Amino acid sequence: MDPSNPNKLIAAMWEHKRDPWFFKSGGEGSGLFITHDGGDTWKEVTEKEGFPKGELGRIGVAISRSNPNVVYALVEAKKNALYKSEDGGFKWKKINDKPGIGNRPFYYSEIYVDPQNENRIYTVFTYVNVSDDGGKNFKELMPAYGVSNGVHPDHHAWWIHPDDGSFMIDGNDGGMNITKDKGATWRNIRYLAFYWKFTCSSILSH
Repeated sequence: MDPSNPNKLIAAMWEHKRDPWFFKSGGEGSGLFITHDGGDTWKEVTEKEGFPKGELGRIGVAISRSNPNVVYALVEAKKNALYKSEDGGFKWKKINDKPGIGNRPFYYSEIYVDPQNENRIYTVFTYVNVSDDGGKNFKELMPAYGVSNGVHPDHHAWWIHPDDGSFMIDGNDGGMNITKDKGATWRNIRYLAFYWKFTCSSILSH
C-alpha cells in the first residue's frame, strides 16, 4: 500500500506448483498489478511499462515511505533482476541483474526500503545484502555461511522501524535478532520459545 494514498495498492501474484517430485515457479498467473481506486480496477505491469517479457515467477515489492514515487520490484524471470520505478509504478527500469540481488527467488524474494532513505534497500535471502545507491550495487550486511555478528543465516522475516531506519528486527533460521545501528551490531533474542510458552500459559491460566 502506498503510505501516502491508501487507495493505491500494488499486488504481486505468483503461480507455482509443488509436488514431492516436481516444482515449478512461475507461469501465466504470475504478475504485478496496480490499483488507484482501492481495488475496483487493476492494471497489469508488462513489458510495455519496462517489465521483462515472458513468464514471471515470484515478485517482491517495496514502496519507499519517504518518497512513494520510488518503488522496487525483485522479479523472478528468465533473467532474475531488480526493477525500479520513479513515477509510482507507471514506468519501470531494470537496474541490477547481478547475483547480489538474491538467490532462490522462489524461496525468498524479499526486499525492503529504509523509511528515511529511498536509496537504501535491503535484499533478504540466504544472507542479507544492502544497497546505498538505489539498488545499483549491493554489499553483504551479513554473510551467507556461518554465524555473522551472532546472526544465523537464512533470513525469512525483516522489519524496519517506520520512524528510525537504524532499528531493525531480523527473523532467521536461528531465531530473532535486533539491531539499533543499521546492522553494525546485533542482539540475539534468546529463549524466545520459552517466553512465548510462558506467556501463553499465563494467558490460558487466567
